[in-house]
Amino acid sequence: MTILQIVFYVLLALYGALLAFVIFGHFKFAKLQWFHWDALCEKLTDLRDEEIKRTAFLGRSIASYNASIGVGLILSLLLAPNMEDLVPRPEVGLPAPVVWVQGVVLALIVATAAVGSSGVRDNSILKGRLLPAAAALAVLIGLQLWVFL
Repeated sequence: MTILQIVFYVLLALYGALLAFVIFGHFKFAKLQWFHWDALCEKLTDLRDEEIKRTAFLGRSIASYNASIGVGLILSLLLAPNMEDLVPRPEVGLPAPVVWVQGVVLALIVATAAVGSSGVRDNSILKGRLLPAAAALAVLIGLQLWVFL
């Protein structure tokens, strides 16, 4: 195995770890939004007591959105034409359907997290959603560009 192949597999492992972090983060945030909306809303916004109670439906709605992103990213792994394609090789890269779906979803996460993080009182959205998704997207793009080098 050459040094370049080792680097490719290290990047692939990094991407897998970042993708797992993004997926886990969405499930964790969905749990917080569904079951602990009041504490989360108090931490992130200037809303208080009655306002928080009136927006509980919103927390559950956003929770289902976050959970569906986690499920969708997991299911995107099944888009590989066959199981052999799920273990990429440096000369082939990741299967195109997987890359397109994960790339688009990660880009949308980055965009929505950038907007969301600008309206909160602390950096939890920035740390929990924006940075991991942006890093995963950058590594995914790097892995795909690798094939063309």
